[in-house]
Amino acid sequence: MRKVISLMLIVFIVGACNTGQKKSNSDKLIITVSILPQKFFIEKITGDVFNVNVMIPPGASPVTYEPTPKQMKELSASDIYIRIGHIEFEKAWINKLQNINPEMQMIDQSTVSDLIYADHGHEEHDLHGHHHHGVDPHIWTSPREVKKQVEFIYNFLVNHYPEHKLSFSANYISFLEEIDSLDTELNNILEPYKGRKFLIFHPALSYFARDYGLEQISIEIDGKEPTPANIKSIIQTAKEENIKVVFVQQQFSTHNAEVIANEIQGNVVQINPLDDNWIESIKKIAKEIEKSYKE
Repeated sequence: MRKVISLMLIVFIVGACNTGQKKSNSDKLIITVSILPQKFFIEKITGDVFNVNVMIPPGASPVTYEPTPKQMKELSASDIYIRIGHIEFEKAWINKLQNINPEMQMIDQSTVSDLIYADHGHEEHDLHGHHHHGVDPHIWTSPREVKKQVEFIYNFLVNHYPEHKLSFSANYISFLEEIDSLDTELNNILEPYKGRKFLIFHPALSYFARDYGLEQISIEIDGKEPTPANIKSIIQTAKEENIKVVFVQQQFSTHNAEVIANEIQGNVVQINPLDDNWIESIKKIAKEIEKSYKE
């Protein structure tokens, strides 16, 4: 009921706005995305041609975040919405967002990705052998998957804005070189540790782990915090594997991770795969994992 009332309020506020206003004050077209790394990708390709509106702000969780009336007002002026694909925020809100602005084009960059499913090819398990159901949404943590997504976004934009093709193409080629360079650097960093495991609270690094031959052990199970029995089993496994670091995404509580870290005489390390500087955040994650194997 709270969500229904909230949505009615949002629709009222948006309806009171000038719905004919399709551009920002600077007369730029607006592209809306769900998470900050997408903004990074688009601006790498387009420079400052567009204003990029991000629905999930810094520090917020894509699992629990609800948009504000102000964001809905801004969405009403957006020309394009680019979905990341399968995050909980989009599952809960994407139809409502489209209804706010029916003329807005909506595309899904996950359509070109090699997705990790619970019941296909690449299965995601916790350390107890339980399946994680559905699609793993964290496709932006893999440089190799991002390369495909960037190509998808580039092709869409040059087809719809051919007047910018020359600059978009130059930017796109340059960005691909940056991604390739990042992939090479990360492979060099993590090559000595292929087959090793790392422990993380929320399973945000499945695609990253696949890229570099690592195994992610998730504490969280299907979005639920671990039971005392789960925690006991995790501690035992961590000791057997000589794991001394528990990784936690900055948008999540560190409480359970700290309990486990204390028991294994290790420490908690926060990472932020939702940082607005995607290249630096992914590089930092690789270096933190490398450091954890040396402890």
